[in-house]
Amino acid sequence: MKKIIGKVLSIAVILSILSTSSLTNFIVGQTYAAGLLSTASIQLGDPRPSQSGVTYTALFTPSGTAGIQCMNIVFNTMPDMSGGVPAVLLSTSAVKGTISGGGLTDGNWTLYNTNNGTLQYESASARTTSATAVTIPTTTITNTSAATFYAQITTYSSLSTHTCSTIVDQSNVIALTTLGGYTTTVTVQPTLSFSVADYGSPVNGSGDSNPKTTTVSTIPFGTVAAGATSWGSQTLTVSTNGSHGYTLYTRYSNQMIDPNSDTIRDQATGTPTSGAAFDGSSSQSSLAFTADGNGYNFGGTDKWAGLSTTNNAIAARAAAINSDVTHIELKVQISNTQPPGLYSTVIAYTATPSY
Repeated sequence: MKKIIGKVLSIAVILSILSTSSLTNFIVGQTYAAGLLSTASIQLGDPRPSQSGVTYTALFTPSGTAGIQCMNIVFNTMPDMSGGVPAVLLSTSAVKGTISGGGLTDGNWTLYNTNNGTLQYESASARTTSATAVTIPTTTITNTSAATFYAQITTYSSLSTHTCSTIVDQSNVIALTTLGGYTTTVTVQPTLSFSVADYGSPVNGSGDSNPKTTTVSTIPFGTVAAGATSWGSQTLTVSTNGSHGYTLYTRYSNQMIDPNSDTIRDQATGTPTSGAAFDGSSSQSSLAFTADGNGYNFGGTDKWAGLSTTNNAIAARAAAINSDVTHIELKVQISNTQPPGLYSTVIAYTATPSY
């Protein structure tokens, strides 16, 4: 009976020793710092492997208000920080950004980046912190070529000849990863939309009254007495994604003509950039137009030009534009001697984008 008890006691002693050893290892692994930097993270401005000119932004919150004189951000190949500097990673080219938060003043801190893989921020004396979020951006770093690497942030209360001592706070190890970029493509089709609608108002200060109602396909002057005028106006709306904009033109198929080949004369003078007074009268028939398109103001108020069988530009834009509006007014006057008949022509508008 005594022999059995002795074996039981021996086993109990061994188990006790193993338990104590495991507990000791656990405590040593977690009590490396006086305080824990909470919510610690490092943001990579560009995660692509081996990418240069990248901004690394460290964010953390101090555990209290202790004075700190040194802040280290160390990068490593191993999650226990026992490895070396990650392949290709280059921090000796790093440039200090503007430090903010945590009660810290940016002007008190300089970047010491001589040791590759370590970003060491130093102050001439210990600076009191506040338990609020700190932001430390560092630019022009070259990423590691490895997919996963690690970092740890540590603050110290003392500094001597670029050697930091006496840990104040330390973060948990932070896992980071580089990830190759993915080419994304999209095809944008060229676009042009053009609409015509009745305007019903005088254009370019013509002062005309009693307009005829136009449609998307007709400008009906109606029956016009000898010596009288008739007019109608339209709204022309253009949208295009052409990088160099568009030009809007107008023309007609021929002079207004009737079945007997009688014609109504056109306004004799004026252009969309230098118009002339309307030249119709009781002794002279005339068909003319005016418009208010961008870049073509006919040279002033109530100025006109004659239509032709070639395109006349009446509006233009030099860049892509949405819902650009131009108004055009067409007016006819019939002389006392104009032969009777049904006169017609086809007015055409053309919007030409430029890419």
